[in-house]
Amino acid sequence: MDAAPSPVRIPVATVTVAAYRFVFTRLGLFLELAWLPLLLLLAVAIMPVWLPLLLAPGNDSAVLRLLPDVAQLVAGGLCLTAFAVRWHQMALFPVRAEAGARSWFRPWLRFLAYTLAFYLVNLAMLGVVLLLAGGGDLSELDQVLVAGFAVAIALPAWLGMARLSLIFPAAAYGQPLGPGAAWRAMRGNTWRLIACGALAGLPLVLSVVIVLGAVFSALDMPWGDLQPDNPALAPPMGLFLLAGVIDTVVNFLIVALGASILADCYRRLVLAQES
Repeated sequence: MDAAPSPVRIPVATVTVAAYRFVFTRLGLFLELAWLPLLLLLAVAIMPVWLPLLLAPGNDSAVLRLLPDVAQLVAGGLCLTAFAVRWHQMALFPVRAEAGARSWFRPWLRFLAYTLAFYLVNLAMLGVVLLLAGGGDLSELDQVLVAGFAVAIALPAWLGMARLSLIFPAAAYGQPLGPGAAWRAMRGNTWRLIACGALAGLPLVLSVVIVLGAVFSALDMPWGDLQPDNPALAPPMGLFLLAGVIDTVVNFLIVALGASILADCYRRLVLAQES
């Protein structure tokens, strides 16, 4: 009787290094796929300070204050998922670029549905925590209890979403996985996938913090204070544009790295098992 095959384990270092190599040796392809959604998202990212003033000068309503955040959320969901689909397809079948372009729209709709579902789960968890926090007038003990409860409900949900994440490359490949199949395929590799994502994302985030921190320090401004309460302390337009450009580009690079990691995992855990 043959022994059962050993479960596949994602090699964290190999997958992370391969993702960096795939992205940063294809910056031309990155710009080709990202330029339009990047410009659209950048246009939304750099207008939060002025948009309410342009629409209704002197009106300080809560709706207008929330409008830039809503615009960024919607634009980010549309632009980043559109780019993610194309990058997944280039990573999964680079020699079939034209076929990937023709089959882009349906996978994108599926991506949007998955992204919305994940977002709603996070929103529901946030709502539960805010409900428990009440008006925010809590004792230190109550704050600790609320924080502990938040971690207790958030960690399993985030682990569950990570274990289901193979639904994204499967959708881009044109062979969607059901939640059960994605869950089984990722068995034993959830924490490995999380480690890959952390190792890939942290260097970019730290680089942005260092660069922008140096810029703010040189201008003798509080770190990250792009929207101060006092309009007289508003940062120069150039600094606001620079921060928006860096933040937007880094978001797309993180999406590209994440898509490269997921595509590699999908090849190892799904496609390789089918062949």
